[in-house]
Amino acid sequence: MLSYKHGFHAGNHADVLKHICLIYFLKSIKKVDNSIIYIDTHSGGGIYNLNHEYMKKNKEYQTGISKIINFKTEDPYLRYYFKTIKNINKSSKIKFYPGSPKIIQFLTNTKDQLYFYELHKNEYKDLKKNFSKFGNIKIKNKDGFTFFDEEKINNEKKGLVLIDPSYEIKDDYSKVINFVKINYTHFKNKIVMIWYPVLNRLSINEYIDEFKKTGIKDILRIEMPIENDKVEKGMTASGLIVLNTHKKTSRSIRGTITELQNCLHIKDNKKKIIVNY
Repeated sequence: MLSYKHGFHAGNHADVLKHICLIYFLKSIKKVDNSIIYIDTHSGGGIYNLNHEYMKKNKEYQTGISKIINFKTEDPYLRYYFKTIKNINKSSKIKFYPGSPKIIQFLTNTKDQLYFYELHKNEYKDLKKNFSKFGNIKIKNKDGFTFFDEEKINNEKKGLVLIDPSYEIKDDYSKVINFVKINYTHFKNKIVMIWYPVLNRLSINEYIDEFKKTGIKDILRIEMPIENDKVEKGMTASGLIVLNTHKKTSRSIRGTITELQNCLHIKDNKKKIIVNY
């Protein structure tokens, strides 16, 4: 995990899906006159230059943001996402891709409490450089799975929690499950988004089953395949497990994910999106 650098993957199809959903759920709880709590357990550096060596190595952004940024659509959530990315860049030309910390910082205000955790030292240095001037943001060079051992938060206040490990080590899967089970009482009034990659269909189905075994009700699963399942190494899809959402969410976001897949998927893909409880 400590060799992981999000810049290799920033702006890819999984990031696009994750950030569209992040903005969607943020807008559902953030109003002009309220303040929220946001917790990012695996923040990364927060901002990624498309010309950086990490971005240029695999050019994964070509499967995501570069492919979709000029996509013509009437979908309000996709349009708002495009507008946000362009406004952060201060241009219609995308020079850098904002990670979840930058998107959240840009769309919130100083009344909101933002917590960015990052264990990777180099990523943490970038995170500090990018956000240290914001007084409402607390940045820690620690494992996000220890968040509630470190911080006391208002359980009654509305908020958003993003759990987004690299999954480069198998323990990350069990760590996510345990983190949610142990800390579920802290998630009252918080929407919890758990990102996952689809590298192996059987393993992911088992992962989803483990969430169901927790006894947590109303677990929303959002998954977007861009190509058919395959035996070879590689991410064919990504998804989110979302806790504490309204039942109508699956209906309101389904069209957005369908349109997103239509733009990003690879030719001959036969796998359909999943948006259900």
